[in-house]
Amino acid sequence: MTSLYKRPLYIALSALLTNGIIASPVFAEPIYHPSGPKLTFGGMTHRRMTVSDMGNPAHPAGVPYPEGDNGLYGAGLSLGLGVEYDGNDNLFKLLDNASDSGASVPGGDSGTGDSGEDSATTLPIPLPGVSLTPEQQDQLDSLVQEVAVAAALIGVSVTGLNAKAFISADVPVLISNNKLGTWTFGANTSITTNLRGINDPITFDATQALDELIKAYEADPPTVATTYDLTGSASVTVNPDGTAKFRIDNNSGVITKAAQVTEISIGYSRKVWQQEDNKVYIGIKPKYLDIGLSNTAIPIANIDNAKSIFESLDKSDFSYQQDFSVDLGAIWSGKQYQVGATLTNLNEPEFHYPASDLSGFTNPLIIQFIRDRERYVMERQLKLDGGYITPGGAWGINFGLDVNAVPDPMGDDYQWAAVGVGFASDSWWLPGARAGIRKNMAGTELTYVTAGVTVFNILNLDLAATTQTVQINGKTVPRGLIGNIGFQVMF
Repeated sequence: MTSLYKRPLYIALSALLTNGIIASPVFAEPIYHPSGPKLTFGGMTHRRMTVSDMGNPAHPAGVPYPEGDNGLYGAGLSLGLGVEYDGNDNLFKLLDNASDSGASVPGGDSGTGDSGEDSATTLPIPLPGVSLTPEQQDQLDSLVQEVAVAAALIGVSVTGLNAKAFISADVPVLISNNKLGTWTFGANTSITTNLRGINDPITFDATQALDELIKAYEADPPTVATTYDLTGSASVTVNPDGTAKFRIDNNSGVITKAAQVTEISIGYSRKVWQQEDNKVYIGIKPKYLDIGLSNTAIPIANIDNAKSIFESLDKSDFSYQQDFSVDLGAIWSGKQYQVGATLTNLNEPEFHYPASDLSGFTNPLIIQFIRDRERYVMERQLKLDGGYITPGGAWGINFGLDVNAVPDPMGDDYQWAAVGVGFASDSWWLPGARAGIRKNMAGTELTYVTAGVTVFNILNLDLAATTQTVQINGKTVPRGLIGNIGFQVMF
């Protein structure tokens, strides 16, 4: 079932936090955004009593009961947000400069969607039919250089452009009892927005373009406006009065996407084997999925300023689709170690973005590029994790590894490898601290340094920043930042 209606992004962002707090008990996580302390720990939380690590469906059955109790119950609230940026802010610089000067993006003031004329570069050219003077030769050279610069700006401004922002909310609930077994009830709601550049390469040959201009210049005087090809989708139109304008027909542009993903799940796990301190747990987690997708393709000719790009996100039309999926998990647990495996999205559900209006694009390769990215498959992924704790339980080290890469709704691949160390104390106000490192081995290949603390046995704070930096507006900032804050109670 699919429905289509408008939901302004700022309303959706507000609804995200509200729904995360008052909706059904929740837990799941976007593949690009590890939730709660998992952001730092990586694979698992070395068996501290917590509801923040239910990524492996078998894990809840292995959480130890408080001494003397026959059951364990818990609930929590976790909020997180983050950004990832590829470091190309050339498009925004170009838009800002054009806006400040009152000019337009090169080749982009016609508003036709696939090309544009630049009236700001109109040059007076004497009537054809006479030999070139040095001054006229300089005029033609200048015009060619302006076209070359404009062509370069278009390509550089969108090449590699890929910026993402995301926010998510979780409220996990755990019910573990000798008679009832171990159950989890969950849902997760998250919103992701993405801006990606589309580069239609321009192969502009300045020498050939100058030759064409000289031929046009030395030809018979035109009685009507005549257009001459300057190579690389560039052309110049010479009017009978001797004035000229250049034009670049190019399909470069940007794709703006937004995705709201809600998962509602019921998980069950249990111990299936034990011999002394060695135990085996298995778990299953069926999931109901409600996915809202939106995308818009904007030719560079239709981009007046940076505001127009973000307005396209704010006015997004979401197409909502529903489906089911299932995760499986298994854990082998010893006295001081634990290893596990999770298989997510066993049936690989598929969703489709609403088709973009591509009336402003003419290049069939660009059109196909956009159409190929209007399909999202929650691909199957195998995750491995492991942990070791010291005999006293004070120190622990944890590992997590995604065996294969899978795409997120924006089409970016993720394959995390992570390691984290943690310290647990008897202190009430600071019972836990942790640090780690994680790397996406696919897609952006970003590396994050992570750190977190647990305060008052209730509050979890975790932060992650990339080791790679980028220059934005003249300032050096990390290419990626993620922050999680969560509360939990256990009894």
